[in-house]
Amino acid sequence: YLQRAAELGHQLTERLQANEILNIFIEKLIDLFPIDYLYVFDNKNNEKLELIRSYEKGVEDPVSLDPIVVTEGIIGKAWKLRKPLLYKTKVEWLKDNKVYFPFDMESGICVPMVKSNEATGVLFIGSEKKRIYEKYHVMILDILCSYLAVALDNARHYEETKYASERDSLTNLYNARVFTNRIEEAFRYLQTGEWRTVSLLIVDIDHFKKVNDTYGHQSGDAVLIQVAKFLEEMVGDRGLLARYGGEEFVVLLPNMDKNEARDFGEWIRRRIEDEQFVIYNDLADERQEVTVYLTVSIGLANAPDDTDEEMSLIRCADRALYLGAKQVGRNRVAEYVK
Repeated sequence: YLQRAAELGHQLTERLQANEILNIFIEKLIDLFPIDYLYVFDNKNNEKLELIRSYEKGVEDPVSLDPIVVTEGIIGKAWKLRKPLLYKTKVEWLKDNKVYFPFDMESGICVPMVKSNEATGVLFIGSEKKRIYEKYHVMILDILCSYLAVALDNARHYEETKYASERDSLTNLYNARVFTNRIEEAFRYLQTGEWRTVSLLIVDIDHFKKVNDTYGHQSGDAVLIQVAKFLEEMVGDRGLLARYGGEEFVVLLPNMDKNEARDFGEWIRRRIEDEQFVIYNDLADERQEVTVYLTVSIGLANAPDDTDEEMSLIRCADRALYLGAKQVGRNRVAEYVK
């Protein structure tokens, strides 16, 4: 048991995705212990314990529960005491229980997941058989829960760091580095035939410097944040949206041909033109709320119609933006012309 527990511990700490860690943990635990029921609870701000995984008689995630207050029932008791609880019969756990558990469950072990003396969650396993679990089961499960707590904590730190490294700090959209990686990926999909086409829109806010000069840079930032949210709603899952720099945003649209991308860009342009953006005038003697109207110029390019090179696609869209839209009056969608 100890050897297999150590092997599982190594497997968990090698993974960096929380879902993958939980999948492996549950799979190996079911193989290692006699288990009919399994529940994993996650600590939310030391106030509630939320069910994040469940297993009942061969079926994963069959139940959903409201978050449990940390003082409630068996789960709350194990979390509060920071030590495992062993129940050999239903009579024993019924007196402590205040939340859902299957009525045909007899034996159970409830173990807090502890890291650095902090309980990060709770695991409960159960069996339909009486007195099936012994003290050595509790000991092994306690060790495994420590491994799980460390592995999940590492995964969350990794995911938070990865998320922060991929996001623009002001708008929370993807940043230019992610966009560059995705455009490289897009051309690999084109080469393998997984995608038939890909379009790129570069969206630039017209006369943005005037907003900064008139209302202040904080107001300019507020405009960027609002435009980013507005674009996010419009783009949705159609493609990848990123802030490319300054007042420019890019939209990568897989399997959208040039005509479809032009219509989509025109819809974005009209929606922004009709929208009211509310900001504050930070340069006035008294800070005042003001409504501003914006327009955008959009450059469009497509692969493979315009180019078969990834960096060239950006140049084509950029050229369309400045020569086809900015220089001829702004507030329009312009496509690249060879």
